[in-house]
Amino acid sequence: MKAPDKVYVKKERDNVTFSLSVQYDNGGDVFIRKDALVKWLESKVYEHNEDRFDDGFNAALGQVIDKLNSM
Repeated sequence: MKAPDKVYVKKERDNVTFSLSVQYDNGGDVFIRKDALVKWLESKVYEHNEDRFDDGFNAALGQVIDKLNSM
């Protein structure tokens, strides 16, 4: 079973009880799974058809990926 790319967490009462949804937006805070974000960033580094992805941009994306992987 594939893990969801994002989950929704809602504070229900007095910031103590939480509801968690992986299927629909329950009106709570949205959290994106780190692996899904890193995978998307890595795909942007390796795009070859876009002139805007120069060495500086790829280096910046690489720093973001490294930071996410270290967390």
